[in-house]
Amino acid sequence: MKKNAVLVCAVLMVPLLCGLPASAQPGRERPAAQTKVGVVRLVDVVGKRIVVMVARELTFTVTATTRIHQRDAVRGLADVAAGASVRVRYARTGDTRMATNIAIFSAERRKVDAR
Repeated sequence: MKKNAVLVCAVLMVPLLCGLPASAQPGRERPAAQTKVGVVRLVDVVGKRIVVMVARELTFTVTATTRIHQRDAVRGLADVAAGASVRVRYARTGDTRMATNIAIFSAERRKVDAR
């Protein structure tokens, strides 16, 4: 009987010792992906950020893993011009919007309101 109790305890302790996957841990949910479509107001290549006018200006942080493309062609942040129409997919963590995918619809420069 004592062997069975030890075996049951060992089986129950394995998940606790190994830890739960990150998606199952409370408070560690993966941020939901969101999408915004708008016109580029500002591109900061050095600061790795892009400002897009949607209903208001939103700033997105661009990382090394952010996929930037125009149709099938791969582009870089320097290829995004102010005035271009873009779709930005991003994940929000706190106050930061991390861009995961930027699709350039039109590269033509539109007149952007100066402030």
